[in-house]
Amino acid sequence: MRRTGLRAKLATAAAVAILAGASFALFAPSGPAVAFSSGGLFLDVQVESPARLVSRGAAVDVTLEVTCNSPFGADVFVTVTQRSGSGVAQGFGSESVGCTGSGEQVVIRAHEFGGKPFKQGTAVASAEIFGCNNVTCGSETDSEVIDIRR
Repeated sequence: MRRTGLRAKLATAAAVAILAGASFALFAPSGPAVAFSSGGLFLDVQVESPARLVSRGAAVDVTLEVTCNSPFGADVFVTVTQRSGSGVAQGFGSESVGCTGSGEQVVIRAHEFGGKPFKQGTAVASAEIFGCNNVTCGSETDSEVIDIRR
């Protein structure tokens, strides 16, 4: 009987810990994305909303705020995923950017590749920046729910 009581207490403690963690994750305010910084290299990318629908859904222009200080520039990638009818519209785009050390807006066109067109509404956009200096290489990502508009 003693073992059963101990197991019940452990199970209750585990359930309370899981619920507390889930509550914290659900209700804690989210902060800005943390940028990559190592060996003098600084990289940051932020997805901005809204995105612009292009050519009746064949692509979406996504605006990103990019900050980097790589002397060689950086590569930026974006993917967009949106529910479209009974399927999913997906798109991808990339661009090489010069790094000035200051935040700059970059618009990258994500071309649809899944067979379903994009439409006005919400979608998920994920971006990654990758760059190197003479010492190290690194990358940083951001993912946001965005609005797609005409």
